[in-house]
Amino acid sequence: HTGRTDIPLTEDGRATYTDLARRAGTTALTARRRLEALLESQVLRLATELDLALLGAQTEALLWISVRPGALRGGARPLSAHPHVRFCAATTGPANLVVAVAAANLDALYTFLTDAVGPLEAVTATDTTPLLATVKRTGLIRH
Repeated sequence: HTGRTDIPLTEDGRATYTDLARRAGTTALTARRRLEALLESQVLRLATELDLALLGAQTEALLWISVRPGALRGGARPLSAHPHVRFCAATTGPANLVVAVAAANLDALYTFLTDAVGPLEAVTATDTTPLLATVKRTGLIRH
């Protein structure tokens, strides 16, 4: 361990072990072993962030859903498996489930709300927060 903390690993997702080693002041083999150890121990998790518009998703929203407490898991599971859902988590407060949704347009969001959320019997209330503009996500500032 070189003790250096100034290496932004988000700078280039295509960096080779040689590139990482050069920046960390070590060998490519050591860089590979260290990265593999971090991934295996789940200290580090690789994630890809991309502009959802490139995938045809022009509309994003956060759903704040109230579900009967005993049915929280049963309400979250079908939503988390839906292709429009980017994130689904139990939370506290007026709503006990928060869901991030990406849809092609407002019509697709409406269809998700009526066809995926609507039939869930455990749902007692839903608030929808449309995301109008995203300037930062996953630690990256959008220009």
